Amino acid sequence: MIYSNCWRMHPLRKNILIIPLLTLLLVVSVMGLTSASTPKQAIETLNIGFLQTPGSTGDFGVRLAIDQINREGGVIGPDGTLYRLQVVYPNRPPFAPEGVPDAVNSLVSQGAIAIIGPVDNRLALPNLEVLSQTSVPVLTLATADGLTEQDARDNIMRMRAADRFYNEALATILIDERSITKIALIQTDVDSTEALLNFEGILVARGLTPTAKIQEIDNSNLTANVSQMMQNQPAAVVFWGPAPDAGSLVLKLREAGFSGAFVYRDAQEGVHSGAIPISLARGMIGATSWSYTTPTELGRAFLVDYVTSFNSIPTGVEAAAYDAVWILRRQIEQTGADITELRVGLLQTPTIYAVQGRLEPSVYGGGDFSRAVTVYTIGELGGPQLVARFANNVRLGDDDLVMADVRVVGLAGTLTFTPSPSPTPSITPSPSPTPSEVTLTVPQNAVNLRAGPGTEYEIVGQLQLGDTATVIGVNPGATWLVINHEGETVWVAAEIVEVFDPSNLLGQLPIVQPNTSPGVVPGQLVEGIDLTIEGIVLNPPQIAPGQPFTLQVTVRNLGTVAAGSFSVAMILQPGNTTLTAGSTGLGAGQSAIVTLSGTVQSTGVYTTSLTVDATNSVLESNENNNIFPLTYTADRPIMSRIDFVQLPVGTAYDLAGGTADLIWTGAQIEGQNNARFGVIYAGSYEAIDYAAIDPNVVINYILPANMIGTGSMIGFITAEGRRGVMRVDTLVGNLLTISYRVYSN
Repeated sequence: MIYSNCWRMHPLRKNILIIPLLTLLLVVSVMGLTSASTPKQAIETLNIGFLQTPGSTGDFGVRLAIDQINREGGVIGPDGTLYRLQVVYPNRPPFAPEGVPDAVNSLVSQGAIAIIGPVDNRLALPNLEVLSQTSVPVLTLATADGLTEQDARDNIMRMRAADRFYNEALATILIDERSITKIALIQTDVDSTEALLNFEGILVARGLTPTAKIQEIDNSNLTANVSQMMQNQPAAVVFWGPAPDAGSLVLKLREAGFSGAFVYRDAQEGVHSGAIPISLARGMIGATSWSYTTPTELGRAFLVDYVTSFNSIPTGVEAAAYDAVWILRRQIEQTGADITELRVGLLQTPTIYAVQGRLEPSVYGGGDFSRAVTVYTIGELGGPQLVARFANNVRLGDDDLVMADVRVVGLAGTLTFTPSPSPTPSITPSPSPTPSEVTLTVPQNAVNLRAGPGTEYEIVGQLQLGDTATVIGVNPGATWLVINHEGETVWVAAEIVEVFDPSNLLGQLPIVQPNTSPGVVPGQLVEGIDLTIEGIVLNPPQIAPGQPFTLQVTVRNLGTVAAGSFSVAMILQPGNTTLTAGSTGLGAGQSAIVTLSGTVQSTGVYTTSLTVDATNSVLESNENNNIFPLTYTADRPIMSRIDFVQLPVGTAYDLAGGTADLIWTGAQIEGQNNARFGVIYAGSYEAIDYAAIDPNVVINYILPANMIGTGSMIGFITAEGRRGVMRVDTLVGNLLTISYRVYSN
């Protein structure tokens, strides 16, 4: 059965389908929706959490959907309650995996009924357990296979196809349709290992072996890599890694006489960002969850609305984020805002048409909403040209581009119906807060807040990595932004933060004058001299044995009297070595940076302290704030790091260096080429250092299953003699998922 625009339709579907009123009434009867109830007039706001920063990839898709839903009258729940939707963000959006738990808690504390995100595997995979145990449904835009497979609660719902479906679609085009059998595989990063191994498994299942399999951690060996690949004259090269590496590799291949197919899943994004020149990208084969060239009615309408709203071209992530909001809208209409019923209802979502195409979550099960893949080539002018579309590994015919004879349930123009044919009460929804304001996000470790618009003004606070704030004013020229911080009006330099201004409001903000003179903050200085350490910057952030490091120490004089010469000292561990550096003096209320330099000789996690005026040469009014505690890690440089990779059963696996190190048989780990293993007991995965991987303990060539449990820490020495550590993330049946890192010698 089909729902039509006989109801008040979403803007993307107006004037597309017309169905007689009799059909409409039949559909309403079948769905058990009556027109007798009168909706309540109360309007409630429901928060939808977006697990990243405003303006980042995926955010505009969320915003567009919410804006359209609210403009069309909001959502009416099953009891007649009228809802409007609003996007909320974490107080501190995550820029690294360890920031995700706090970001999730922030969204839940803001009353989010569902969370959209994370966008990528880098943030999602290390936090699988966190996302699974969250009290609200998580609609992720990441694509790692394990996200839904390893979520026993089915709380994680994937809005885009899993990685394996992109690989299968590309293999279908190359092998089954173009009869290409000589295929070389290459990666130039550590994050793509699972994807490469999956593609290799697809080749093996078709009776093929790669002509070359090259796994590098960077692009330093591209010339040699090309020479190795060309020895067997491949007809296709499949690449994983950063977009600039793709451009460099294809250039070297062409120079070496390669005329075959070059496959790079993210080709479209590489061209769009400028990382891959169009001259090199022409003919590249890529794959995505949705492309703006897909000729569907919904896709075209979404494209027009998106471009006119944001002056940019949407990606597959944006389309999936947009679909996710409309899927939530449909379920709120069915169950209201009850989170338990919302989660259960989402998992039972029937077949729907969305911007990404036909989605069948109830058929796929396990939280998979989409298995849609679009394969494309880069055209002469740099745009993606549609090659084929797939759903659940089945190639779709052209008839799938048109909605027909399938029960359509609603979103983005397929079901944007009200619960009854009676008119929806008219409301003027309040706009989501961010589009009507300017916000900033901190993209680095910390930024200083000052009492006025210039570095000559006192530092009165800091924002940390990922913090956001609303901009309430500017200085003339808008080079400094004004925010409210802990009840005070403060300034931050515009050039060191990311500004989100979708409505071009920055020029309309008031010009604010500082209420203090440079160098002085009334009420904060004390009588006499008072030296204290405000903060430190360690470079590099992780110290390596035998390599020099610096410690930049910010010292401030909180007193009203200038200080003469003083020193800063630190006891460096291991070894109890004293590091010192001096300053010629510091004015009242001023700050300065004193730089210490040193070298450590062994690994470990150490706690020490820094002391300003270590020799007591300055008579201070307060001697109780001169010590600053510091904890740091000294460890060997890491050659490679892989997170959450599922080991293929019965296949030789190379941890690093080019020689196979182990085979997971499904029952035990068997070392290969003299690689050895051993369980170590040295705390958490991140706390284990090079020295903890003791060659006297790591002696087993075979590690049986009774020594391999979830959470186990296993030290290893590779076939090349490098030390490393792996963590067993999950072991379910014979499916073993690990994270590991390998140290440089």
